[in-house]
Amino acid sequence: MTVYSLVYVSRAADDAAVETLMPQIEAILATSRRNNSACGVTGALLVTEGRFVQVLEGERDAVQATYERILHDSRHAEVDILSSQYSDRRRFKEWSMAFVGDSPALRQRFADAPLAALGRRQTGDAVLDFMLDVARSPAETY
Repeated sequence: MTVYSLVYVSRAADDAAVETLMPQIEAILATSRRNNSACGVTGALLVTEGRFVQVLEGERDAVQATYERILHDSRHAEVDILSSQYSDRRRFKEWSMAFVGDSPALRQRFADAPLAALGRRQTGDAVLDFMLDVARSPAETY
C-alpha cells in the first residue's frame, strides 16, 4: 500500500498566544477528526510558540484537498511545505488527528529536533519520525 504524506508548517495569523488559541484549536481538532475519518486522512498537529506543524497522510487526492482547505484558512499565515512524499506505510494510522500542545517539555524537544530550523526543508523521514515520536508521547498528546 502506498501512502502520500505531506508535512507543513505555518504561523498563527493573529500572533495570539497558544493559550488564547486553544478554544479555536479544539474546534479545529473536532472538525478535522470528523472530516479526516470520513476521507481516510490520518496525521498529527503540533502547536508550539505560535507555530503549527502538521502531518497529513492518506490518498494523495484526499491529502491535497485537506491541505488546500488549510491554505485558504485565514487562521494560518506563512504556510510552507516541509515534506511531501510517498511511503509504504502510514505512520499515524491510530489517529485521525493526534494533537500535541505547547509545553516547556515540547519546546525543548522541538529545539533539539530536526524541526528546530523551520524555515529549512528537512528530509521527509526526519520530520515524520519526529512527529511520530512526539505524538506517541502520552504526556504530550491527546
